[in-house]
Amino acid sequence: MKLTMIAARVLAPSSLRNLAPIKRPFTSPAIHRNKLSYPSFSRCSSYNLISHQPGQNNYLQSPQFKSPPLHHRNNSASMMSTMSNEETNDESSKPLIHPTVESIRSIRKSIHPSTTIGFVPTMGALHEGHLSLAREARLKNDIVIASIFVNPTQFGEGEDLDKYPRQLEEDVAKLREIGVDHVFAPNADVMYGKNHVTFVEPTGFDETKEGISRPGHFRGVATIVTKLFNIVQPTNAYFGQKDAVQCIVIRRIAQDLDMDVNVQIMDTVREEDGLAMSSRNAYLTKEERERAPIVYQSLRIALELFDSRFARGEEEVNADDLREAVTSVLESEPMISEIDYVAIDDLENMRPMEKVGDAGCVVSLACKLGSVRLIDNIVLR
Repeated sequence: MKLTMIAARVLAPSSLRNLAPIKRPFTSPAIHRNKLSYPSFSRCSSYNLISHQPGQNNYLQSPQFKSPPLHHRNNSASMMSTMSNEETNDESSKPLIHPTVESIRSIRKSIHPSTTIGFVPTMGALHEGHLSLAREARLKNDIVIASIFVNPTQFGEGEDLDKYPRQLEEDVAKLREIGVDHVFAPNADVMYGKNHVTFVEPTGFDETKEGISRPGHFRGVATIVTKLFNIVQPTNAYFGQKDAVQCIVIRRIAQDLDMDVNVQIMDTVREEDGLAMSSRNAYLTKEERERAPIVYQSLRIALELFDSRFARGEEEVNADDLREAVTSVLESEPMISEIDYVAIDDLENMRPMEKVGDAGCVVSLACKLGSVRLIDNIVLR
């Protein structure tokens, strides 16, 4: 019998709500964090909230500058086998490692309903961006669960699934220092059995610039996040803004599928020279890494052009002018081998804009520095 793929479709994005503006210019060595901000439910405690009134949204307050203090299906399980039983099973040694759905669900069922659970989904190769999410979860929740899973369904043909960094023991050690209680580290066979046919497909997102560049990517993201939310059943889940469209996808599926979870979008954490932290930064050569700050510098040019509009006697800026400003900076760097896109999208539904006024926009880009694909974004408001 031929199995037919079942797709659980999610409505197209209709509202991204407000995104917080930049508070002050980026200056090294401070870390600038430019934040996507969403309405929050009453039980969210990640930020001080404006009191909710009927017909009125709650908004997260923008944080200030802070410095940063499967294709390989059996990878996680094989790496776990190298850990001692004492390390993985001793309750005094955090976190406890769970390679199966049954194991993490058993823990979840034992937790009292009034206990708050913070969840940090990752693909491993943890850097300060990930760890800042784990710290926020530790600060705001009774129990913290992280997941480490390189999700094959969000990688396209010719992408870096085979070489994506896998370092489970090192990642677990980092999470232990923060005080994470449990790590869910399944392999692909656990998450996608041989008869798996059901996917979550958020309609409309393949039409964004990032979606066009990576067909099927957001279906993979939506599917794995839905599965993880169903397994872990967290109170709060934490994601970084660097993957702007991905954050919006996750917010939409949680709302559209009536999931009882608060999706917290946290600031992009940057290196001292402005480069957004990413696991893929490890692919950069020394020379490429030295030139990588050009990516964020190009976005800052768009900000300057937008902020100076009143001095020029203009209330709006042409999106083409913003795009050309960013592109010209990127093109000035010989090591930028390809500019995938520079997108000027509205803050409500990530749709292309022609003019940008007081309502603002999000400027996002993807480019290749040498052979490494980098993405970044900035909110203009």
